[in-house]
Amino acid sequence: MMVRHLSRAAAGSIAALACALLTACSASTHSTPSAVHDSTARGAGSTKVKVKTLPKSHLCTVLTTDVAERLLADPRFTAQVGPDKGGAPDVCNYASADGKAALSLTPASRAYAAELSAAHALRADPASAGMRDVRVETVSSLGQRAFRETSYQTQARQRITFVVWNAGYRTWVLTHATMADTPTTAAAASDDKAVQVARSITAKLPTSR
Repeated sequence: MMVRHLSRAAAGSIAALACALLTACSASTHSTPSAVHDSTARGAGSTKVKVKTLPKSHLCTVLTTDVAERLLADPRFTAQVGPDKGGAPDVCNYASADGKAALSLTPASRAYAAELSAAHALRADPASAGMRDVRVETVSSLGQRAFRETSYQTQARQRITFVVWNAGYRTWVLTHATMADTPTTAAAASDDKAVQVARSITAKLPTSR
């Protein structure tokens, strides 16, 4: 399951979403390097649990802390946990210091057309994924084609925005999630800060496969 769809099934706080953003995604052709940082945590019964974390993805040279500050209050880089098997997803994650918002950038694991089709399917039946107020809107002046998907996750009480755009050989996904006790109307796509951030970073993203 890729990052873009994890939040649809998430049930919990923004912290749960931020955690999900670290460990989700199906295997990608753009895997990150093997874990180089190890940390040991003491679990129940004094059992030591070794956790491997990964260095920052190269995408974090594009989605920098300064850029993340445009969407998050006091953003903190959130390291990925190294998978037991297979490659790690290529993703850059941040969470706000208060744990009430999260931001991620990742390449999509499927074609743009499939992403758009999935968004329209969710809009047609949002309740099946625990969502409501799903909107899908075309975004102009971003890559070759782009759309914004906004929704409200009812159980986790999160307002979630996906900006999905095709730039040459790749399709990119910027995900912004915030805590929201009640659904609110999303700003127009032209005024959405997540869309503005996507526009500001797209020229710096890798263009080859």
